[in-house]
Amino acid sequence: MDQIMVTTNGTLTTSIGLCAKDASVQVIKDFLSLFYIMSPMETTKDNPYDVPDYEVTLTPVVGILVLLEQLIRYFQRKDLSRFQDYIINAGSAIIFTLMRVFLLTTSVTIFTLIYENYRLLDLPLHSVWTWIISLLLVEFTYYWTHRALHEFNILWAAHQFHHMAEDVNITTTIRDSVVDLFIYAVFPLPLAIFVPPPILLVHVQFSLIYQVWLHNSVIGNLGFLEYVINTPRQHRVHHGKNPYCIDKNYGALIMIWDRMFGTHQTEKESIVFGVVSPTPETYDSMILQFGYYRDVWHKFQTVDGLGNKLSALFKGPGWMPGKPRLGDIKDVPEPDRTLPKYSWDPYIPMWKKCYVAIHGIVIVLGFYILAEHPYIRFSPEKGLLAILYIIYILTSFGAIFDNRSWTAPLEITRCLAYFLFDYFLIESVNWKVGPAQYTMVQVLMWSIRLLHIISIVVWCVYSCRQCSAHNKSVAEDTTQYTIVDKSGGGGGKDVESETSSVLQQNSIKVMAIIAFLMLTSIPFGIAFMVRLNSCIKMFNDFYYLIF
Repeated sequence: MDQIMVTTNGTLTTSIGLCAKDASVQVIKDFLSLFYIMSPMETTKDNPYDVPDYEVTLTPVVGILVLLEQLIRYFQRKDLSRFQDYIINAGSAIIFTLMRVFLLTTSVTIFTLIYENYRLLDLPLHSVWTWIISLLLVEFTYYWTHRALHEFNILWAAHQFHHMAEDVNITTTIRDSVVDLFIYAVFPLPLAIFVPPPILLVHVQFSLIYQVWLHNSVIGNLGFLEYVINTPRQHRVHHGKNPYCIDKNYGALIMIWDRMFGTHQTEKESIVFGVVSPTPETYDSMILQFGYYRDVWHKFQTVDGLGNKLSALFKGPGWMPGKPRLGDIKDVPEPDRTLPKYSWDPYIPMWKKCYVAIHGIVIVLGFYILAEHPYIRFSPEKGLLAILYIIYILTSFGAIFDNRSWTAPLEITRCLAYFLFDYFLIESVNWKVGPAQYTMVQVLMWSIRLLHIISIVVWCVYSCRQCSAHNKSVAEDTTQYTIVDKSGGGGGKDVESETSSVLQQNSIKVMAIIAFLMLTSIPFGIAFMVRLNSCIKMFNDFYYLIF
């Protein structure tokens, strides 16, 4: 018996070592791939259906990048990003990526059909030169697609949601609308007459993934690299609403197309992020994503004549009768730097932020585990169900952030709807896993079910308290941020005390972020490791040792 125990312990120790080695190597590879540093041969598959959904598999390393960015902002004594922006951005990213998972599957079929029947060239599949040429072609088409999103008002209606962010951070990358997705899915189709589908699918994904690190305000001038590749410094210009930033720097990985076609602009004075038009005063994702279409319709109705009406759709957002195609840059006002950074910033109690954070992590974890599963990937009806539920979640979270009076009933029904979602979408998944992974899945699922039951109770209590205090002023849910004059009436700002207060608040935020991410790293780490065969063996060895 002792001999068996020693053998089992030795096997487990070996499994742990192999798992740790493979996991470390994979994390490094994933992290480097965010910067387009990868092996062309490793990413080129013989079968296009074997190309991974990288936007799903790279979720953990994007999370690491988010943490690093906030730590750097803290040490640079800059304000940390708002929690509610993270939720809005991550939620829109889940919808975008879920739909992209299905569209990539459809794209494989269309790419293959075009390539097999209409290709003009036979480029060798396993060739570094084919990989590089394909990259340049994808970059060229992306440049013009991205430029069209800015220069056609009807397309800008979809893309403005991405530019509505008034703080540029890592999660801004994934703040894309559903309509954007369809546009990005269509633009590479003509390339299938040249590019083998397995390579095309890699570059179509990484033309967006590379842009993750571009969205930050912590990295400055990178010297000679600024002349070759797209950098955070150049992409910040793209997100500015200063007049000199409008319609500039469209490239994804490289900037040669911007330099060739006259849209390149270097960073000059301090940039104010956001859009020139007013931002809706809400956190409701659907209003933020689709609200601008109302402005497009209003312009279409207001102008006279068929030509002007077509121009209202297919010329720039700044166009008006008598103006140039893209509008007059002189009409773009300089940003008012005396205004608050955020146009909509209501007070949100800490308990609501914690509540949304817990449920948000559950959603992201479920997305990471399920999104690439064949059960979801090749089932449009189940994917649609998942997307509708995410929209429901984002609407409810928006109501929580906006302090709406109907938040409690909406969130109660959302938590009840989870159990239907669980039964029809999650519980019916055929988990082809070993006993160790199955046990972990069951523990996770029952923990999530318990969380939703507790949440229903919390909101029922909250609703009862609201009803009992109907005729009273509930300061917690109605307080708004106000500007307080601490200068004593006529003096200037107490800059030292204000800076000290900001640093103190940032310190608390950083500690909370680190503690929260340390807790969430456990389930995400396990979910990441079960993608590796050596780690699956480790979990099974550990399971058999215990049971």
